[in-house]
Amino acid sequence: MKDWLSSWNTIYEKIEKKWALLSESEQANQLAYLEETAGMLLDKWTELDEKINDLKLFANSSDKFISYDSKGTTYYQLDMFEEAARALIIEETTGEQDELRRLYLGYALLFSEQLEKAKETFLYLIQVSYLPYLKHFAFVGLGCVQTREQRIEDAIVSFQNANQLTSTSDVVYNLGICYFSNEAFHLAKEYFGKCIEQTPEDGEALFYFGCCQWETGDRDAAWSSWTTSIHLLDSKEALMSLAYVCEWHGFHQVAVHCYKRVQEKFLESVNVLHGIAWNYALLGDKENAYRAFREALFLDPNNANVCFSLNWLRQSWPEVSEWTTS
Repeated sequence: MKDWLSSWNTIYEKIEKKWALLSESEQANQLAYLEETAGMLLDKWTELDEKINDLKLFANSSDKFISYDSKGTTYYQLDMFEEAARALIIEETTGEQDELRRLYLGYALLFSEQLEKAKETFLYLIQVSYLPYLKHFAFVGLGCVQTREQRIEDAIVSFQNANQLTSTSDVVYNLGICYFSNEAFHLAKEYFGKCIEQTPEDGEALFYFGCCQWETGDRDAAWSSWTTSIHLLDSKEALMSLAYVCEWHGFHQVAVHCYKRVQEKFLESVNVLHGIAWNYALLGDKENAYRAFREALFLDPNNANVCFSLNWLRQSWPEVSEWTTS
């Protein structure tokens, strides 16, 4: 890892020299592209599948913890959220178990995109429950509904309330995302930093932390964060975003590495093969570029992006014509 980061510091010095030669408009274009590619993750984070297990987060805490098992919770644990909502809404129980039933119901409604009903359920729990962990998750659920509705300021208030009851890495991450989407990068940076302290292996938080470092002018630290995150990122969207960032700034070998990480973790796709081929071509590696382009064409012979890249390369590499016919 030390060798990897050291090599990236050397590469950064080269891009830093190149940066000084760019016009203001070119610099602005690069910053805008960086923000655009980072934004690819904004939709991903609200898919809160991890919250299924989070409902039991405080099982061993000193607070009184209750349990509720039913047909509805079984559907919920199977990710059958519409069925879970239909079952939970008609189940009958009392007291604290009823509050937990309503919490399951709220998340089932959220995950099945019944946002107004989910919001009503979470607001009810916030008003009536005295159990801190139930209120915590009700505030989290409400914040998630508000982000789906693009009410980011309201979501920040909800996540802050949840964080005051119990601070978890998920809530801190959500606050970072909210501030990032509002372009309050100094505040987003603070929350992503806290998230990394709590969960050092969170590659997406580290990626966003790097984006904030870049936006606040700490470019060297940003590249260090990004290169470290390559080995931690689990989602296809995050790895693809980082590949685009590296490609845009001329770090084509690292972009290839990102695309190959996607290959290792997910099914082969034309977009990934095209990314590998294109970056090999920009490196002047005709053999590997040819191999990747051929694989992409095999999957989709008429792919518009692949054909456009080949037509562009044909100006410099006449042999490209043979690639599409052989």
